[in-house]
Amino acid sequence: MHRITTSTRVAVVVACLVPAVAGAQAPPPLDRPDLRRYVAEVLERNSARSAAFLELEAATERIAPAGALPDPIIEFGMRSVPIPSFDFEREAMTQLPIGIRQSFPFPGKQAARTEVARQDSALAAAGTGRVDATLAARAAATFYRLAYTRSAVELWQARIELADQAVVTARARYGTGAAPQSDLLRAELRRADLVERAFELASAVEETQADVDALRGGPGEPIGPLDLTESDGAPALAVLSDTLADAQELSGGLEVGNPELRVARVRVERARSEARVFALAARPDFFVSLQNGIRFDGRQPFLSATAGLSVPLWAGRKQAPAARAADRALEAEQARRDDLASQLIGVLRARIARLRALASRVGALGRDVLPLAATASESALSAYATGATELSAVLDAQDDLFQARLRLARLVMDYAAERAALAALLGEEWYR
Repeated sequence: MHRITTSTRVAVVVACLVPAVAGAQAPPPLDRPDLRRYVAEVLERNSARSAAFLELEAATERIAPAGALPDPIIEFGMRSVPIPSFDFEREAMTQLPIGIRQSFPFPGKQAARTEVARQDSALAAAGTGRVDATLAARAAATFYRLAYTRSAVELWQARIELADQAVVTARARYGTGAAPQSDLLRAELRRADLVERAFELASAVEETQADVDALRGGPGEPIGPLDLTESDGAPALAVLSDTLADAQELSGGLEVGNPELRVARVRVERARSEARVFALAARPDFFVSLQNGIRFDGRQPFLSATAGLSVPLWAGRKQAPAARAADRALEAEQARRDDLASQLIGVLRARIARLRALASRVGALGRDVLPLAATASESALSAYATGATELSAVLDAQDDLFQARLRLARLVMDYAAERAALAALLGEEWYR
């Protein structure tokens, strides 16, 4: 990643005094060393984040020039030169003036422009915080999507093993004449179909791995295996032990830590500083000029000094409308900030509701559905072995068990991704 200068670090600290404390306790689904390592890789190597810090450095470098005086003007010329002779010694008033002119803005204008530049730097710093939060949430979602695709491959292999059991049972019954050949063919066809579809799942793993590497700017440290479900089908992550406060309790953290709101607050302050610049625009600027007129034929030089100020004669058509426009722009930024705060409350409530629904579904699947599906699959196979049921019942029961296990893995993945999105919404730097 691009080297971050000391001035940039200072600007980041100044702009991010309010966000949540880095290194806070991560929620259970996100409290994994391998996930933290991957997020650290993303933050270190992602080019979009490097670009954000480069923009911050650029904005910080603009602070000093914003309040600098205008460049002085050095003047050269000729005065009272006779023509066509161009005899510099003939006339007493002939001279070569050399002078310097310096303009001075009205007191307060330089400070106002400097403040706008500082707010630009603070805005860029707040933007880096927003980039970090977004990247961390994306990285967590991609990390768990990789875990899900790998789990799907393993579950599919388990599904093929169930199909193998059905083939063995159908072959045994066909061999004894207790079942028609069509049962064996159907069981073998189902297994062949499952094997064929397994290639698609393997491709999904490779595609997700490509997304993992793209987010961190190329291949990196391998991500180890992560099972989203246990061998008995229970959720492997601590989804059910994750505690969630309600939206009212979390709204305070949202107001303080949300990266988008931090950016919006800085935009308001920048608009206020810019309004100050336009409010001072009609104040007159000053200039001072010194000039030395060099004369010839032993005559003494002339020294001239002048001072003046600009006259805002057209302020009614120039500076005054611009100042009113800046005031309206400030009000617009304030309105946008207030609207964003209201909208984010709704997003917070929706995320909490979705997380609670996901946790409830995970609990119901692991507690009720999966044990029943496993029992039904075993019972159907045993019943078919004794001729008490049809082969279709075995195949359907095996499909039901597989779909329940796969659905549980997907729900765990969705919960982890949603939990990371909630952390980003609240500005929680769980990955530090």
